[in-house]
Order: sequence, then C-alpha cells, then structure tokens
Amino acid sequence: MQGRTRVKRLPANQRDKLLRGETRMPLSTLCQDIFSEDLPHLTGSGLIDGDPDGACIAAPATLSVQPWYDAAEQVMISLHDESGNPAPLDPRGILQRQIAALADLGLRATVAVELEFYLFDSSTRTSGVPAVPGRLAIAGEPNALQLYDARVMDRIEPVLDTIHRWSAELGIPAETSIAEFGPGQFEINLRHRDDVLQAADEAQLFRRIVDRAAFDAGLLASFMAKPYTEHGGSGQHVHLSLSDERGRNVFDAGQAPACEALGQARLAAPLAHALAGLLDTMPEAQLLFAPHGNSYRRLLPDSFAPHRVDWGLDHRAAAIRLPVTDGRDARLEHRVAGADANSYLVLAALLAGVRRGLERGCVPGAPPLQVGQESTALLLTHDWLLASERFHSSTAMRRLLGERVVEVFGAVKRHEALDVLRRVGSVDWQIWLPRV
Repeated sequence: MQGRTRVKRLPANQRDKLLRGETRMPLSTLCQDIFSEDLPHLTGSGLIDGDPDGACIAAPATLSVQPWYDAAEQVMISLHDESGNPAPLDPRGILQRQIAALADLGLRATVAVELEFYLFDSSTRTSGVPAVPGRLAIAGEPNALQLYDARVMDRIEPVLDTIHRWSAELGIPAETSIAEFGPGQFEINLRHRDDVLQAADEAQLFRRIVDRAAFDAGLLASFMAKPYTEHGGSGQHVHLSLSDERGRNVFDAGQAPACEALGQARLAAPLAHALAGLLDTMPEAQLLFAPHGNSYRRLLPDSFAPHRVDWGLDHRAAAIRLPVTDGRDARLEHRVAGADANSYLVLAALLAGVRRGLERGCVPGAPPLQVGQESTALLLTHDWLLASERFHSSTAMRRLLGERVVEVFGAVKRHEALDVLRRVGSVDWQIWLPRV
C-alpha cells in the first residue's frame, strides 16, 4: 500500500517452486503502515485473523537478472488469497481489475509515467537533513536552481548512465533525462505503454534502479514529494489515452464525434467524458495521489504543482493538461500525483475515474483554464486528514475500487495522519513558543 517494494529472497533451487505458485508470504504484508506495522485493529489482518499466508504468483514476463547483482534473478509477484484470486489489497490486482473493467467497455488504455526524484549527499542518511551533493555546486551556492543546466548533467552523468543502462537491461523504456528546477532534482520519462500493468511494474522497478544507482555512487535518492521548503516538489505525471478494439485513439478529435458542450474547446466526446470523470473523482481520490503528510506540502498555490480541480489546453498550471487533442497522440496528462504515490494505485484511480466519466457521459462543468487566467475551480485539500476522511467515506471510490481497498487504505492513512498531527516539533517551537 505504501508503494515500497517488499522482497523475499529464495535460493536458486527454489526458482521453479516460485514459478509454480508454491511460495508463500503473509497477506498482512499488504496492509502495513509507513512504519511497517500491521495495525490489525484497523485492517482486520495480522494476528487478529491468524495472519494467514497468500500465494506468491509470479509474473513471468518480469523475470530478469538483477543488473546490479547478476548472480540473482528477480520477478514481480502478486499475492493471491485462498480463493486463487489476487488478494483484494494486492496493488497489481487492484490495477488489473480496473484494466478488466475498461476492457468490458471495449477500451484499452495507453499510459506513460514521468517520475521526478532528488539526489542527496550521503550525509543525509546520518543527519536526517537533506543536503545537495557537493559535485552539484555549479555556480556558488549548491542550492541554486539548475533547470536544464548542462553542467549539472555532466557532473551527474555516471549516475544517469547507470540508471539508463540498468533500465535497458530490464526492458524499461527510460527516455528523456533532464535536470529539474531543484538542486539535485531530475526527471526521467518512461515511454508510453499500451499495457498499463506493465507500465506500473516498470515504474516500480525504476524506483529500485534509481535507489541502487545512487547508493553505488555514494548518494541517496528519494521520491519524497517535497524534500525542501524553498524548492519544487517531485511529481508523478501520467499521460493517458484510450484506444478501441480496432486500435483507434478515441481521444482523437479528428476521428471521434466532437463534444459540443465545451465552447471553443474542440474535444472528442470520449475525451470530454473521461476528463469529466477524472475531475469528478479527483477530490475523493486525492489520497491515492497524495498518500503522505509531506505530499500536501507539494500541492500548494504558486508552484508548478496543481492545487485546484481544473483542466487546461496545454496548460501546466492545471491539474489535468491536454497537450494534444488531434491525431494519434491525442491524450491527457494528469499532474496531481506526487512521485511518492504508489504507481499501481495512481493508475487504478485514473482508470476508474475515466470509466466513471465514460459510463455517465458527462462533460466538465467549467471551460478550460486560459493563459493568464486565475483559476476559480474547487480547491484540492491541503489537509492530509481531510483527504483521508474524504476517501474513506466515498461511496464512489468504494464502488469503483472495492470496499476493502477503501476501508483499509483510508483507515491506515487516517491513523498515520493523526499520529503526525499529534506530534509537536521544531516548527511549533520556532514560531509559536516565543510568540503566544
């Protein structure tokens, strides 16, 4: 649930046993909070139900040699319950159910995931305070902005080269690399995939690659949403389009009937419906896009991160951007999720929102955000606890994603939010202790 990779190592002579589905792991592994605690009183899983095992069902297409340790192989698994189906809380299974529901409508999604991350000096591990790697002190202070700076790319090239090389060995389509705004911040885009589950697997494996490549270089990598107060956060932008059973992009305004209800915005009706569904579900699904307390420091006004439930034509300040509406590349870009969010759950929420819009045939209630225009759309919440409550009480999310998913994820995140909110720390002491 937390988006962290959980691992079980087996000796090589148990490889076939694993591929036959005879390896087991506790189902409670799927319920743990950010501190790796089971919380059986909230999840109903753990010692309270005897802590039963689930079967590890391997995805053979993901079987590969580990690039950073070629004496070992790795394979992605789903945990299946006693009925032989993916456990209700298994992230791969949650996404698979949304893919199947979309297929029932005769549609297939194509997605591309863009992930931003920061590299820190190794001293961060012991100090607990993020520090910019010394090699990135390009011109004066090491915390200067570095957007597209060639010198930054040159000095970090060995790490980026390792990331790209290992990605290629695992078949992960890592493409463009850029130095982002923040010091030590980078973005690497993964190419479009018409297999959404494969795209999610690749995003998860990509995180491991970045983490290990940084470690081997004496650095620390993090996909934390907002590690610095004064610098931009790290997002997980998702580009999404839909094709029908004949392989045609139904978002292409030149191929599909146009929606006439949006004034000057000429959109294919399926794109308008999908857009409306995503906007409609965004407030209640926000917890999946921003699952941690730190996530909400990224979603604030006056930044490149969205903070309202709005959309725009090639407008990067909007929550949903439509970069192209004509031709085979017609698609939407969902910009709300942070890099810290679980990619399986992010993609599941997006497919669920798209499906809701298509089934209801609705259109966005407001026109697109224009250049220079101040958005007046509904605010996304900046309150982690409120986001948890909205998700947990959402009948739409329960219907779209499943009762168990919403019940457990909402309860665990509410527990985490209350834990953090109860803590009095340095900000309280610096601001209010001497003044009130």
